[in-house]
Amino acid sequence: MAEQVLHIDATKLLVRVAMVMSLMMVLLASWFVVRWYLGNTLAEYHDADESGIETVRRAVAWAPGDPFGHWRLGAIAQRQLGPDQLHQVVEEYEKAASLSPNDYRFWMALGTALEHFGDAERGEKALRRATELAPSYAYPRWYLGNLLLRNGRYDQAFAELRRAADADPELRSQLLNSAWAIYNKNLDSFVDAVGNSANARAELASYLVGRQRFEDGILLWQRLNEVEKQANRSHGEAIVGALVTAKRFHQAAEVANDLVPAPAYHAAEGKFVDGSFDDDLIAQKGALFGWQVKSSQQAQVGIDPNRGHNSSRSLRIVFQVPSRLDSISVSQLVPVKPDTQYDFECYVRSQDLQSGSTPRVEIADATEGQGVASSSEASAGSTDWQLITLSFKTGVKTEAVTVRIIRTSCGEDPVCPIFGTVWYDDFNLKRRS
Repeated sequence: MAEQVLHIDATKLLVRVAMVMSLMMVLLASWFVVRWYLGNTLAEYHDADESGIETVRRAVAWAPGDPFGHWRLGAIAQRQLGPDQLHQVVEEYEKAASLSPNDYRFWMALGTALEHFGDAERGEKALRRATELAPSYAYPRWYLGNLLLRNGRYDQAFAELRRAADADPELRSQLLNSAWAIYNKNLDSFVDAVGNSANARAELASYLVGRQRFEDGILLWQRLNEVEKQANRSHGEAIVGALVTAKRFHQAAEVANDLVPAPAYHAAEGKFVDGSFDDDLIAQKGALFGWQVKSSQQAQVGIDPNRGHNSSRSLRIVFQVPSRLDSISVSQLVPVKPDTQYDFECYVRSQDLQSGSTPRVEIADATEGQGVASSSEASAGSTDWQLITLSFKTGVKTEAVTVRIIRTSCGEDPVCPIFGTVWYDDFNLKRRS
């Protein structure tokens, strides 16, 4: 089938008029498109703090049907205009919302401006419209919840604030602070406000302990079952850390035991956790009542699986220090009873140990931070297992002691080398009858 070609006679007057009219319409449409584009671009990218609000007004004049321009003008006016001109802010936000009624951002801005203007009722309606348009977003509910909170409608407020915090966990700390400000004297109401899920209760327990409401925080933690405690281990560790910082070692040990499944490694009064080094040190990392060990190139700390006092395992420290070693990172925090006499013992052996200052064992009061007993230095050269015994009495407020391996300096000499190997095993603590 042959192609048909349509010929237009441009010499006719009507055809010329139609062509000119079409061109004018295209140019007119292009003008409006360019104006809208320039207005939108200017509103979005210009720096109003430098060029002033008039530039944004000009952008809105170029693109009066662009909701973004009105939204930006409202936001800038809210920062730059005085309280007596706040009605202009509301007008711009209303215009943006009317031009784009399904954009939650415009309703959210309108709602907060209306409340600031003193119209909380209309502000609430605008914010509820924003939550309808973006039900899973955090900030529409966050602003609505705060509006309700400022108007004393606490139950409704915290219902919105909880959903906002669930959507954005970074808001949870602010939720806790708000609930604390209102319900700090009523634990049950505090829990209801923040949320009754296991995760919320664990986080709240940590928050309360951090606020030095120790009994309430621990009570809330103990209401969790074993599975819930394990699932919220990070909050439990935060509680333990806060209790240790507050020198409440007995309570810290109770919470720490909830995080350790094996009873053999539970902290208890007068008991070393793995005093014979049957476990690997890496498994105890982060446990505040287990061995705290840090190895370095100069002092390599680890388990010797082939040499022990009563078993095949012990703690081994290999020293290769040609100049200076400030500290040895081996210690354990042990709960004790106050005003009580204790006897301590452990065993030490050495091989090719050479130094003017060899390691020794020190026991310090974890509450007061003062040393209560210290052994003599490990024997230089090579020795078989030797018994170390110490006796001490705890203070009337003491709840724990720190047993650590330390090394004193070589006096005024800044160079204090140490070479060789030392082993420790069978740490034990007994309370006198």
